[in-house]
Amino acid sequence: MKNVINILLIAYCLCPLSINAQIPAVDVAELTLKVGTMQTEELYYGFAEGDQIVFNFEELKGKELKEIEIVELPTNSKFMDFKSTSISDKKINVTQTAVYKFSFKNTAVKGRICKVKIQRIPKSEDLISFNTNWEWKTLYDTTWVPYTEDSIVGYDTTRIPYTKRELIKTEQVEELIMDKTQKVHSFWNENSSYTYLRIDLPSNKKETYQEEKVISWAYWIGVGKEASEAYAKNVSAIGNVATEAAFVFGTPLAGIAVGALTELLLPKTGEDVEYAFINDYQNVQAFLSKNAYYQFDKGKGIAAYGKNSNKLQGTFYIGLHNDNQTVGIDVNVKIVVIKEIKTYADVQHVKTKITPQKVTLNKRRAVVNTTKIRINSK
Repeated sequence: MKNVINILLIAYCLCPLSINAQIPAVDVAELTLKVGTMQTEELYYGFAEGDQIVFNFEELKGKELKEIEIVELPTNSKFMDFKSTSISDKKINVTQTAVYKFSFKNTAVKGRICKVKIQRIPKSEDLISFNTNWEWKTLYDTTWVPYTEDSIVGYDTTRIPYTKRELIKTEQVEELIMDKTQKVHSFWNENSSYTYLRIDLPSNKKETYQEEKVISWAYWIGVGKEASEAYAKNVSAIGNVATEAAFVFGTPLAGIAVGALTELLLPKTGEDVEYAFINDYQNVQAFLSKNAYYQFDKGKGIAAYGKNSNKLQGTFYIGLHNDNQTVGIDVNVKIVVIKEIKTYADVQHVKTKITPQKVTLNKRRAVVNTTKIRINSK
């Protein structure tokens, strides 16, 4: 009796296998595949749980293919063979519905032409029409990352006193730096008929609360009492003009220097003098020696005037020459400079400083990573 039961159990267990064996193999793919030099070709197909994969491979010219691998995705390697020229009826049991990768790797210097046939033997008849296609599925992995953020909850206002040096006044003043009468001898006199005067312009000054700089100067050169009388008339005539000018000047030359006056009265009769404005003493010596010399202004007359806004610092010279044969002359030279004076003072100010008041908040943000995988088509 016991032997009969064992025989029945064995028959029951073998029954599904016999049924599975009776289901014909279903073609999944039959193709000729070219695997190029140093390339890998991959095929993907889906299989149902209980399937049996039947794999056949042949290199049509009998050449070896470096590597053949069958992988149950994502990483479960089911079969691998090296340096194959052909594989016949390799069977692989499918334990779960999945997509399989068939990989063909060629490392030779020439391509390989491969004939590949893939079949499946279904577990049951209702799986004969199983869809072996696959599709992409995107997986989303969300990670929460902690971080801190400062949040403004108010403002703190502070008033800070400070001192700043500021310009409070700018004015122009005149300064007479020369008023001198120079004797210039005649041509036949035992003394030379050439002489000179040295002019030293005031240096600019820069102190903490005051700055001074020369911005222009004017000159008057006149011979004898005729020129003196003409200058006196100019002084008398400037009263009304000076009070109307933006810069209240006290002398005719100051009016010329600032541009408030453009013309002065000149004498019509009297002895004249040749004059030259010379930059340095070396050229003064050339002037005295009656040699060629450099000058930046010159003229001749009973009286002359003018302004200069270019040479404002340092020393220069005025050369004087009397061409009268027998009569010596007295030449009066006046130089007036115009200074711009800036006055500064420490001025008190208050600045407002606004400081935000913050609190630190602990927060989290989501970081989503995506991964694409192959799955069986539905």
